[in-house]
Amino acid sequence: MARKAGTAKARVRYRYQYAAKFLCTANIPGTSQTTSSLLPGVYVTVVNIHNSASRTARIRKKLAITAPPEISKFITDQLAPDEAVKVDCEQVTHDYGILFIHGVEGFLVIESTESLDVIAVYTAGHRGGEVESLAVERVHERILR
Repeated sequence: MARKAGTAKARVRYRYQYAAKFLCTANIPGTSQTTSSLLPGVYVTVVNIHNSASRTARIRKKLAITAPPEISKFITDQLAPDEAVKVDCEQVTHDYGILFIHGVEGFLVIESTESLDVIAVYTAGHRGGEVESLAVERVHERILR
């Protein structure tokens, strides 16, 4: 039986997955922003995503976080060949419509139809101060079956 054009949704096969540690928080002793997970300071993450493929990549991303509110919905997007985007604290707040008053800690999970370059950049410093620590990490690719 033939289907009418436009009535069937094409199933996207996400073949690759990346999970980047994601921190956008502060540990300020004596305030409501106190945690035993981190030394006192301010912590910020930005994840850069680059499509080096010759085809447009369909991507989806979600946050898997360690504390409420629990977020697990995927947000879909696409990247043209040689296009790059970033996901930072501001973007996460925009994407999920939640102001993380006490910060967010967990993983940014990215799935894609094409192999991507995914780099996480972590910075830390004292509250109100300049950056004291910078780390850059390539996020390993997993093949989804």
